Amino acid sequence: MLISVVAAANASPGKAKKAQGLPSVIKMGGVFPIVKRPEAGRDRRDAFLIAVEEINTQTGANRILPQGVTIEPLVKDDDNTAAGGTAAAEALIAEGAHIVIGSSGSSVSAAMATVLTPYKIVQISYASSSPALSDRDLYPYFMRVVASDADQGVAIADLVQAFGWTRGATIHTSDSYGTGLIVIFTEAFEGRGGTVITDQIFDPGATDVSAQVQALIDSAPEFVLGNYIDKDAATVMKKARDLGFINIPWITTDGWSTTATFAGDPNVKEAMQLSIGTTPAPVTAPGYLKFNETWFDPYWAKLEGPDVSQKTGVMFNAYAPMSYDAVYVAAKGLAAANTVDGDALLAALYPLEHDGSSGYIRFNELGEVVGRYDFVQLVGTSYTSFGEWGLPPGAAMGAPTFIDTSLLLADGTGWTIADNKVTMVGPPVTTITTQTVTTVVPEFGTGILKLLFSLGLAGITTTIIRRKRRKLPSHPK
Repeated sequence: MLISVVAAANASPGKAKKAQGLPSVIKMGGVFPIVKRPEAGRDRRDAFLIAVEEINTQTGANRILPQGVTIEPLVKDDDNTAAGGTAAAEALIAEGAHIVIGSSGSSVSAAMATVLTPYKIVQISYASSSPALSDRDLYPYFMRVVASDADQGVAIADLVQAFGWTRGATIHTSDSYGTGLIVIFTEAFEGRGGTVITDQIFDPGATDVSAQVQALIDSAPEFVLGNYIDKDAATVMKKARDLGFINIPWITTDGWSTTATFAGDPNVKEAMQLSIGTTPAPVTAPGYLKFNETWFDPYWAKLEGPDVSQKTGVMFNAYAPMSYDAVYVAAKGLAAANTVDGDALLAALYPLEHDGSSGYIRFNELGEVVGRYDFVQLVGTSYTSFGEWGLPPGAAMGAPTFIDTSLLLADGTGWTIADNKVTMVGPPVTTITTQTVTTVVPEFGTGILKLLFSLGLAGITTTIIRRKRRKLPSHPK
């Protein structure tokens, strides 16, 4: 059930406001995996800092916070671990944080929430999507501007159904993030007659996943669904490449449908080619385009992420716009509540709506946004969209809309998408070539082996199948 009431302060941002219950300096924590996940954490941190500076320097009718009230950013690195999240939350409490933005990993956010809850400090995550975080008994002051994987799991089940696949395999990390989506997907997929023939699990950060990937190979699935963050995804895909298991449809989730997964590693990029999956949508909203312009504005080259993008042309991390939006939502909530009291702030935040860089944000009864995803395919170093999935007002759970196009998957099958239908247009196109390998066999007397080789079988012909892939059509980003 969607809450559609717009807070008065949000509806009239230009109305004169007095500080009253707000301190002159609002201490806003920002927690990111900066060192352990540099390409992801760096950009999300910098988007946070951009939003803080923009809000602090607003003037006139566009100003969100009352005159005389500014935000002080308190940036912490969570080390991409639950223990690191706990330490970051404890440090922020010691520094007097009033509200916290973060973090990325769901297990990290859960650990943070456990520490922040006794102090009634509101936490808004920009990337944690585990369904477990929807438990308001455990996490009463937790909100997020990213959808729960409960939505994404159904979206992927819809995607698989569109391709007509009925036998799949899954692989994921053992943490709440990795497990949550797989549980939802499996329930939806098998409820429609599909079968998950093997479910492989490994601990986050594991360096050897040979047994898990081999189990996938042995199960001979029609597709593999992986759910983990980018670093773990890179480990899996390198092993899949080593074992020759990349000529099969791999389905990616928001945790690794990003260039950060293969940044700096051409082997991972090769292994991921033509993978399909989900990524947060929309990617062409006016707010997104505005954020893109801001990111590439020379003024922001003073920050590491924009500086890298401006020098290389590489896009920002997919969750950077959500980190940016989380700050704006927090500022609007603070202005509406006119206090940093956690209970009052929650009451002001839930009914807020915000037209942001990640799309139009409105919260449900759990303080979470409704799922919106693009179906995408990796071609080269870019993700191209071939469909959308969301929950428009009044729509039933699961509303995929495919874009008219054509696809070639990693297994060599060609597909057309037209009139919201996905149709296979042919199996892999192959050619047969042969090469002769002469094997020298020692004398074995007058037995059967000598007879066979005397019949001309000493020259063994090995048939090699090489796939010819159709050239993909170009798609606008």
